[in-house]
Amino acid sequence: MGKPLRVLIVEDSEDDTLLLTFELRRGNYAPIAKRVETAEAMRRALEEDEWDVVISDYVLPGFTGLEALQVLRESGLDIPFIIVSGKIGEDTAVGAMKEGANDYLIKGHTSRLIPAIEREMHEAEVRRKKRETEAALVRSERRYKRLVAAVTDYIYTVNLSDGEVVRTTHGPGCLSVTGYSNEEYVDNPFLWYQMIHEEDRAAVTGLTEEVKAGREVPSLEHRIRHKDGSLRWVINTIVPRYSERGELIAYDGLISDISERKRAEESLQVQSAALEAAANAIVITDSRGMVLSVNAAFTRMTGYTQAEAAGRDLSFLKSDRHAPDFYEDLWNTIMSGRTWHGEMVNRRKSGELYPEEQTITPVTDETGRIKHFICIKQDITERKLAEQALLQNTSLHKEMEIARQIQLSLLPASPPLLSGIDCAGRCVPASHIGGDYFDILPHGERLDLVIADVSGHSVGAALIMVETRSVLHAQMPALDGPAQVVAALNEILLDDLSRAELFITMSYLSYQRATGKLRYSNAGHPPPLLFRPSEERFFELDAEGLILGVQRRVAFHEMAMQVDKGDLLLLYTDGITETENGDGEFFGKERLKGVLAREHKKPAAGIIEAILDALRAFTGSATFNDDISMLTLKFLH
Repeated sequence: MGKPLRVLIVEDSEDDTLLLTFELRRGNYAPIAKRVETAEAMRRALEEDEWDVVISDYVLPGFTGLEALQVLRESGLDIPFIIVSGKIGEDTAVGAMKEGANDYLIKGHTSRLIPAIEREMHEAEVRRKKRETEAALVRSERRYKRLVAAVTDYIYTVNLSDGEVVRTTHGPGCLSVTGYSNEEYVDNPFLWYQMIHEEDRAAVTGLTEEVKAGREVPSLEHRIRHKDGSLRWVINTIVPRYSERGELIAYDGLISDISERKRAEESLQVQSAALEAAANAIVITDSRGMVLSVNAAFTRMTGYTQAEAAGRDLSFLKSDRHAPDFYEDLWNTIMSGRTWHGEMVNRRKSGELYPEEQTITPVTDETGRIKHFICIKQDITERKLAEQALLQNTSLHKEMEIARQIQLSLLPASPPLLSGIDCAGRCVPASHIGGDYFDILPHGERLDLVIADVSGHSVGAALIMVETRSVLHAQMPALDGPAQVVAALNEILLDDLSRAELFITMSYLSYQRATGKLRYSNAGHPPPLLFRPSEERFFELDAEGLILGVQRRVAFHEMAMQVDKGDLLLLYTDGITETENGDGEFFGKERLKGVLAREHKKPAAGIIEAILDALRAFTGSATFNDDISMLTLKFLH
């Protein structure tokens, strides 16, 4: 029975694949072969199975032998790659070998196939064993380095003659602790002294002088400079050695590296200082919930000192505002090793109730047994007050939004269809609700137009605007001309405007469709603009009149003019002309006229959009600081 051989064949021809497997059987192999003919199929085969060798044709439809070699290299597998092809020249074969192919054969001349496979598989095995040996060596070196690094103690000896140091010897652990070998200490008897930190040399020298004087000396903690430049803490314990005559001839010392302990102590000091300086109250308890320590913030928050809290459970803070189930759930959570986080109402030492946010975290030992609890508390009184204010503000916001929807619903939803007139209107409030108002009021052959601005941006301004609209719709049919309408409004609204400390500016126009005559009055409002393209001329439709809401029995002037075919009429609020850019410059009436002259051929709605685009470009912002309203009419015939 032949030797098993797992072979991946990159080939588009089933006949050639059969010939290859036949050749392998002749070579005393029992091949387990799989044929692939695309890069994706090859990748899947390399991922899903293990292979001893890859045999590839050089030219396949949509795939090449070099691409197959690249797929194998990308996989990271060390598998022999042999090209068997009938369409490969010697130069191409040499190039493929340079790219990493292990051998190449010509189809029909495969006598070298078996020797090539055996040779390459042998070399692959040699490479595998070499990698394993190198990996084992690396692991061994790492173990040795870990062992050396773990050594933190060593013994040294200082030999004396006539009270002077003549030689020092250091045990094997000195290399790990100090970075220097014993040979380096032998070569330089003063190296040990030179390693001692400058600030600690006097203490170490004093210790040796005490030993020379025959006195017992305690262990000394001091710093040394490691060979790598780092600072290490050591504890130095000295034992003197005397001759038979009682002379000090040497002393032995035990050096222990205590750098980790020092770092832990420093970290503990920092943590202790941080606990005391923390803004949140921190309580540490034992596994039964008995208080071990509290920080200063706890005392400030509750009124209880460390002495008053220690040895008690935290039930002395209970407010009786929570049911027993609340505390039972808390204890079940933390005793299961999980963190509890929530809010509760507690009682200060003064008896005052206060809300707090609390997080209790169990601290376990290496076996998972709970040893302590750390409780972090935060007084959230101010946050709760802010939340209540926010809820109230949210409620007010909803009311304002409802008022805004009411206000916008009172404006014309869409312009009326008027024969020979293209009209459009737009209101852009600066806040949720504003005091701008415009309307188109058809009345037989008469078409009345109104635009008004109630001072302020408030609910009061919006309500006055609603009242103004209601009065207009009720009074307009019975009155003759703009002057009478504006005068009637002033008389009816005066008391309400005075009480609300508001006023209204307004332009009111009346257009006779049969004759083309336009009558208009003004109550302190920016005068409407009429642009006549045929003459490239603007008319400002102004008339004398006081703003509404100042005094009774005001006389309002009424003016008139003839409207021509092609004329463009714009009613607007001062939010347009008084829009400011970053330099404090107003958009102004002249810029507005420029937009109208430039864009007058557009439909009425397009002219309004052009004005808004010009305002956004002028300010560099998509929002405005004042209400903006416009009503535009184009007289087509």
